[in-house]
Amino acid sequence: MKITMWRATVLAAGCAIGLLGCGKESGNAKNPGPSVLKINEWSYSAAEMEKEIGQQLRQAPQMQPFFASKEGQKQFLDRVIRRELLAQEAEKRKMSETPEVAEQVANLRRELMIRALVQDEIGNKLKVEEKDVEEYFKAHPDEFSGDTVHLRHIVVQNEDEAKDIKARLTKNESFDDLAKKHSQDSATAAKGGDLGFLSREQVLPEFARVAFSLKPGEVSDPVKTPFGFHVIKLMERKKGQPASLDQVKGQLQRRLIEERQSQRFQAWMKELEAGAKITKDESLLPVGKFGQAAPPPQAPAPGDRKAGDKS
Repeated sequence: MKITMWRATVLAAGCAIGLLGCGKESGNAKNPGPSVLKINEWSYSAAEMEKEIGQQLRQAPQMQPFFASKEGQKQFLDRVIRRELLAQEAEKRKMSETPEVAEQVANLRRELMIRALVQDEIGNKLKVEEKDVEEYFKAHPDEFSGDTVHLRHIVVQNEDEAKDIKARLTKNESFDDLAKKHSQDSATAAKGGDLGFLSREQVLPEFARVAFSLKPGEVSDPVKTPFGFHVIKLMERKKGQPASLDQVKGQLQRRLIEERQSQRFQAWMKELEAGAKITKDESLLPVGKFGQAAPPPQAPAPGDRKAGDKS
């Protein structure tokens, strides 16, 4: 699953489900209800445990089967024990008074404020109703056709170069030759840009929208993705088994929510930037302070797997 910019901001202050996890401050919170755990003077109620698990599930819904089981909840409680023991030991040693911790606490406070602000402005206000999902499903049947397509692509970093390649292809220059000479996808360039057969789920949405709209033999205009500018050629299409609304309803609802939240976040950031006085002095960037800069990345296939990997 891709993570949108707004969601990355929301999760920036989140805690991984590991040794420390996410949790309340040690030893001083009011304890609503019976305690499922006590460590010295500190207690942890069943209600607090349920709330914390709920918070983690909102960040990592794929963990639902783990948290639903008694064994998973016992493991979670063991993590809480380790976390609290470490927190109490840190309090004994007055670690909160060290400059390093004080700085991190201040930074974390800012991150938590940002997280709460973004959630309030974006996450809590934009909803997708069931009728929205149904309408989208009916209006975009091709997205759920189950078809796979055989594609070739040429990817470059410069849009003008991509436009020039498209123009040369229009004049009947060889796609194979141009891919071998110009494509920055090292996994497919030598094969004339051949990506093999791909499903819609295997490529980025912006790539899929164009690739699956082409007719056999048709070449696209340049398509921008995080990997560069792609010129795509559809070689062949294979019909698949269409998905039903029930099969894709949950996934589609999450996607629509994320798309709307991402759009709102981008618009909101433009509003904030327009209302602020921002001054940048790029001459002061610490270029060279962190070693040699890496060259532009080699563009893989525009999906979750490497280009050319047919497995």
